[in-house]
Amino acid sequence: MRLIKIRTKAVGTVALLLTIGLIGATSAPSIAPVSSAQAQTEYLPTKKDFIGKWKLNGSAIRPPRDLKESPTEKEEAAANEFQQTVAAFYSAFDYLEIKADGSYNFHQPGDPASGACVWCGTWSFKNDSLWLELDTAPRLDIYAEGGDLQMTYTAEPDKASKYKWQVFGWSKLD
Repeated sequence: MRLIKIRTKAVGTVALLLTIGLIGATSAPSIAPVSSAQAQTEYLPTKKDFIGKWKLNGSAIRPPRDLKESPTEKEEAAANEFQQTVAAFYSAFDYLEIKADGSYNFHQPGDPASGACVWCGTWSFKNDSLWLELDTAPRLDIYAEGGDLQMTYTAEPDKASKYKWQVFGWSKLD
């Protein structure tokens, strides 16, 4: 008799768990497969997407990708302080102009379009990114069609700098 009660309880428990599992499976979110055509529609900018005038719209810090350990409070504080300096520097310019001829120019307020170059240079395009030819190796990326530009740095000119921590956002003016 006792054995029958134990079996009955076990069958009831199994039935309850099976019911819960079936209900859970039907209400659980499913992941829809992505077709290869959809996967290929990922936005990859071309050189012409970068051409134009860009205005600084924001900045942030993030630990460099090559940082092997979690950042210390001291490193984050130094990066924040450095960010304020670099952001103030960029804010002194009216806009960044990227030209189709392979040059860029940071224009100061009031500069005529054909004015003398205060801070300018050349750029290259590789791996779907635009690179300013500077010792800090700024990389400019656009992640969506008609989207803002993101500037990050891939090199440090000296041990005290924190360029690789910096991220700057730019909005297109024209």
